[in-house]
Amino acid sequence: MIRESRKTVQKVPASVLDLSGLEYKGRVEKSAVYFYNETSGTLTAELRTLVIDQDTNPAKAAIEQLLAGPSSESLKNVAPEGMMLDYIEFSKDAANVYLLYDGTMQQKQAYTLELAIANTVTDILGASSIYVFYNGVRQGFMGYPSAPLRKQTGSIEEAWLNAYARYVPETQLLTDEEEQEEKDEENGEPPRPKITEMGTVLYFVAAGGSYILPEVRSVRFTDGNYIEGIIEELKKGPQDTAIMESPFTAGLSFSQPPEYELLADQSIRLRLFFDSLPVKSDFAHPQETELSYAALIYTLTGFLPGVSSLEVYADGLPAMNVNAADGILIRNDFVGYIGSSAPLYFADRNSDLLLEIPRTMEQQRIWSAKARVFELLRGPLSQDGDNVWPVIPAGVGEDDILFVDVYNDTAYINLSQRFKDACKNLSARNEMLLVYSMVNTLTAMKGLSKVQFLVEGKQAETLSGHLCLTDPFLRNFGIIKQR
Repeated sequence: MIRESRKTVQKVPASVLDLSGLEYKGRVEKSAVYFYNETSGTLTAELRTLVIDQDTNPAKAAIEQLLAGPSSESLKNVAPEGMMLDYIEFSKDAANVYLLYDGTMQQKQAYTLELAIANTVTDILGASSIYVFYNGVRQGFMGYPSAPLRKQTGSIEEAWLNAYARYVPETQLLTDEEEQEEKDEENGEPPRPKITEMGTVLYFVAAGGSYILPEVRSVRFTDGNYIEGIIEELKKGPQDTAIMESPFTAGLSFSQPPEYELLADQSIRLRLFFDSLPVKSDFAHPQETELSYAALIYTLTGFLPGVSSLEVYADGLPAMNVNAADGILIRNDFVGYIGSSAPLYFADRNSDLLLEIPRTMEQQRIWSAKARVFELLRGPLSQDGDNVWPVIPAGVGEDDILFVDVYNDTAYINLSQRFKDACKNLSARNEMLLVYSMVNTLTAMKGLSKVQFLVEGKQAETLSGHLCLTDPFLRNFGIIKQR
């Protein structure tokens, strides 16, 4: 049974709540930003106070602080002057950081910068796999394919030497295994395959056909056949088949080897030749065809250094022109296709409790409190289950959410009078579920701990007469049904 101790006998004057004195919409958070310590040869953190704009990935403020340089004279800047942050993508513990820079950097300087970015992003987002792009193109390690970066704690020199040994091919001395391979070839035996195992960010089509989602996986590549190895992994499909599916048909194969073209800007255009159209023909949603190409371009340009664009041929003819000029697929054309999951809270049909439901949204929208409330307005989706019920009354829409603004640790939801009128006949149970669905949905966001309700910009006593709204609400763990 739901019980609520709040009383509505005393009205709090609307003047108590005055937003005019607040200087900005957003929040303040302390986080570590990493720079190079020449004395220790390691990355050292400076604790910074970040001003995080509303609806913004908090890593953006942290990376901008990193690019601006350290405040301590004992630390050295890791980024060259003039470098700027373009944007950040984040989903399922994988982050892509895009930088703009017109100059050149030495390889070791770029590697140190990328490690500092990985440490900074991991501390604030918890991301475990990070790719860094310069002017839309990933450089890899000294131009070679490399695994996504993770947080690094030892010396930069040691990390550099380890990465060099792992990713850069040996060209001077033969190993015992290679000497044996030469003897096998002399005896007419086929050469033994060289296998390299490497972490890779693969992209798959999200269930429901709205977005692509990343999955970080260790992939085994034979004889340096990176493209073939990646396509085989995409064909296998994701490990989490409940929320993702493969973009390609299981029988897909190459009709001829890939081709590379060096462009005027020194980036590479990759051409792939398949024996048939690569994407599935039995997708439930038409947009999944476009998402399949998005998964392909994001996976390949994330892993292969220098590749900026892609052409796909099927049975000798250009494949479908999917959101691409002249059939050329460019990573930047598919910005906004990555989804990310946010928890929403809907009513449980069989109890007086709320159910936590993961909702896939465009990855930039998960940082918006208003976007999460709009998802509650959409109501449950078919994949959420039959026992998931909406909490917001019929007859209201997005126009009735006048604003959802964040000030430090508090979200302010301003509802229209029409929204309040639609709630007037709600039972005590349904009013409680409505209020806490919004409270729990918003306080699931990092840095938010309270929710204040307004009606037409002023404090309201109640929505339907059962629950007092004058004070901010804290997260209610007891109203969440455990699965």
